[in-house]
Amino acid sequence: MLLLVGPDRRDRSFWVPTETSSKSTFFRSIRNRLWPIGFLTSPDMRHMGRMGWRFLTSLMLLAAFMALLSEHPWVACGAAGVLVVLLSTRLNVADHVITAAVRDQEREKLLDYLEDRLRWMRERCDKVVIVAHSQGGFLAHQLMARHGGRNQRKVIRLVGVGSGLKPIWILQQARRPFVAAVAWVLPLASICLAWGTSPLFEPSNSAVAAGMLMQLTATTSSLALPLAAQSPEFGTTMMQGVAESLERIQSGILLVGDMTWDRWTAIAVSGALTVACGLIIKFRIAPDAKAPFVLPTPNGAKPLKWHEYSSQHDMVGRMLLPTLPAGVEQEATPVLGHPLRDHTTYFDGEGLLTRRLAAGLLMDVDSSTHWRLGGRRWMETVARYERALRKQHDRRRCFQAVLMLWAAFAVLVPRMARGATLVEAVLAGWLPLGLMTVVLSVVFTWRGRRSHRKMVALLDAELRGQLQADPPVRIVPPEYRTTTSLSLAIGAVLAFYGALWLRILSDLHPAWHVRSPGAPLLAAILLATMSAAACSGYRVKRRWAAGAALLAALPALTSGGPIGLQASGWTTAPGGTLAATVLATVVVAVISLSRARVVPFPEAVLGSTLELPGQRMAAGSGTEGSVISVSGGDHSSR
Repeated sequence: MLLLVGPDRRDRSFWVPTETSSKSTFFRSIRNRLWPIGFLTSPDMRHMGRMGWRFLTSLMLLAAFMALLSEHPWVACGAAGVLVVLLSTRLNVADHVITAAVRDQEREKLLDYLEDRLRWMRERCDKVVIVAHSQGGFLAHQLMARHGGRNQRKVIRLVGVGSGLKPIWILQQARRPFVAAVAWVLPLASICLAWGTSPLFEPSNSAVAAGMLMQLTATTSSLALPLAAQSPEFGTTMMQGVAESLERIQSGILLVGDMTWDRWTAIAVSGALTVACGLIIKFRIAPDAKAPFVLPTPNGAKPLKWHEYSSQHDMVGRMLLPTLPAGVEQEATPVLGHPLRDHTTYFDGEGLLTRRLAAGLLMDVDSSTHWRLGGRRWMETVARYERALRKQHDRRRCFQAVLMLWAAFAVLVPRMARGATLVEAVLAGWLPLGLMTVVLSVVFTWRGRRSHRKMVALLDAELRGQLQADPPVRIVPPEYRTTTSLSLAIGAVLAFYGALWLRILSDLHPAWHVRSPGAPLLAAILLATMSAAACSGYRVKRRWAAGAALLAALPALTSGGPIGLQASGWTTAPGGTLAATVLATVVVAVISLSRARVVPFPEAVLGSTLELPGQRMAAGSGTEGSVISVSGGDHSSR
């Protein structure tokens, strides 16, 4: 659960504020909360959204497991049997983690073996670079910190990739009595708080959601009804529905008077336990955990360079806390954006990390010999493409998240409108939510793999001296996204409820001859997708938005009123108001799209083109053209 819902480096602004002044932090928070757009786009809101989505994901997984256990017990037992068999083989990763974390004697044997291998290398090599992945990152750190750092001789760099240093260290701390007490008491305090405040949140969520849905129902019914049928009685009924929905929302918010004494007691107990845990953390745990990962430096030795690489989604290496020494954690490595696949594909042949490590090797050779292999230029080129892939990755994952938000809206709102709480709606709708999560994950991971391969191919071409004419990635900056995404989102919601009312109108009043009532629903799906794309930074074409608006206007263009009705044709067409409203939102979005500008990635190359080391050697006079030989045992590679 800690690995699944724990904070990562994207949440750094929430957990580790960048402002040193409490005054600037206070005014920034006030500004973000008073300005609606600033609140929606603030780092705090994004952090709460990520944590809330992780909580709902874990809740959906729990509901899926309970449903599998209750409805298909034999399948659940078979899966448990396969798990037991795997835990009895060498694939038992959990036992490996336990060995590294709490089995001191076995861990010391591992470190003795690694120290012996390192001693063998020091006898044959002038300089050593250690690259450690996953649990190897923890063991390598322990090896470098052993015996006051005596193993650091000839080791110039320690590279951790998806390192398990932080999670294994946390598991080690769980053996301390105070840490174990806090680990058990804080969840108990959370349970007391959740139960005590449930009347303030669960009923209010359903009541507020139902009230807002009533308000939408009362106001959007006019989108489908022809103007000729909108009488004064219709306006009065609509205003009464709006007033009733507002009363329901107020009754859902103001529930403090319904709290009983036992719930107030649970809240007080939760507060007392939380304060006690905070005092224990501050005075007994935090002083021992201020600098847990600082490596000792041997006397007279130069400190080794320590770098840690991880993707933002790697569920092992992404953890934010506890912090590493300054300058150790590098920028997020673009991989795929998958919590499991990222951890195993760092060293893929088409990955960026292998090229960065190769550039670091060239820089080591440049700094320690008379050869000049252009390592710094290679590193700058790789860094440019890493920034481009990082921007592309963030844009793609934001697109996926907003699409999943629309899907969750479509699944949860009808259940919450019928009186279910948010948690109950998630538990009841775990199957469509889980199916949508898996489908979007597969599609976007496949798409990310393709774009990653394409970008790496372009990087290799540039490293060979073949510069690209056009940048492969073009992203709309955030300042040009808000108006477009909000306009398209409002149009999508109006088209959705307009299609709903057109369907009801065609069933209840066949004389109105409503045609193509499903066209606005298709327009709503298209507008919602374009809103998610615009919010993520994709360039949405204006003709796509115009086509969606034409779909929303299709019922008004093809339908007609009852025969013999003495009124203008445009007043008797069902969906005329819907078409005009959606068209207005699309016009605003098209104007905003016309003013949007894009930023190309990777950035343009300034100066001369790159040269391959082989090209440089061939062009030299012979003094720089040397051959590097790396030997190991009886094998030699050149």
